[in-house]
Amino acid sequence: MKKLLWAAVFFIWGVSAVAAQNLPSITVVNDTGYTVYGVYISPSAEEEWGEDVLGDIVLAPGEAFNVRLAYPLTVVNVYDILLLDEDDDTYCKWEVTLTNNARISFTLEDLEYQE
Repeated sequence: MKKLLWAAVFFIWGVSAVAAQNLPSITVVNDTGYTVYGVYISPSAEEEWGEDVLGDIVLAPGEAFNVRLAYPLTVVNVYDILLLDEDDDTYCKWEVTLTNNARISFTLEDLEYQE
């Protein structure tokens, strides 16, 4: 019984590792001129942003950050991406069709109008 349990654990771990390798990654580039404290990426069909993928990292002007997407491109390939800067300004790109290893650059043109 123990051998069967361990075999199941290793099988699940192996499948998870292979699935993680098949997830696409993108590079987010901060060309806004401001320090970015948050990066949020969600499928365009979702209503919520989810968690900040930067975590405790900050993205200085000119820096880039690699992000592994949550789904294979065959499942979801259209995403919304939001950056949050040091002044709580947001920069958004909506309905971006992503490819593996895409490089997405944010500039002042992506600044969302704040009232």
